[in-house]
Amino acid sequence: MATKPTPVSESSRATPRPALPADPVAFVATAEKITNDRDAAGAAAVYAPLADAEMITDGAVERYHGREHIQRAWQALLTALDQRGLYVSKALVTAGDGVIVNTWRGSLHGRTDARGLEVWHFDADGLVREHQLYSYLSVRPSTHWLARLKFALAYPRTAVTLLREQRRAGARPL
Repeated sequence: MATKPTPVSESSRATPRPALPADPVAFVATAEKITNDRDAAGAAAVYAPLADAEMITDGAVERYHGREHIQRAWQALLTALDQRGLYVSKALVTAGDGVIVNTWRGSLHGRTDARGLEVWHFDADGLVREHQLYSYLSVRPSTHWLARLKFALAYPRTAVTLLREQRRAGARPL
């Protein structure tokens, strides 16, 4: 004998709303301090126990799951940053709907212009449930010979097509 399904109220189906830190500017400032102080435990403390982190550096992606795994990843990253002399400054771009976005800028021993973007997704407890870190360790104008060579070696057809279409359109980058 079939039974009728039990109605589910909208409130029981709703997922808890994400909770941003009270002061997103302070959160980004703390993230900058944690990075520059090489504090892996401090970095890991902002993540939820089952959080996911994705770090993309110059196109190479790494994924980590869980606070402990993320802490080990931060320890390795921060040790490498220390050895390479990379310190960063971070700035808030936007905050809302459970997400904080910030940019960062730094330099490897003053020889390169390194830049990046971070996207932090928060859970209902105000902990990071998902974090994406995008890093570019040697940013140059697209017209720089080394940038063109790198692009041409990695994506020859795309590089030639883009250059051709930029010239046709009279859209030379500044």
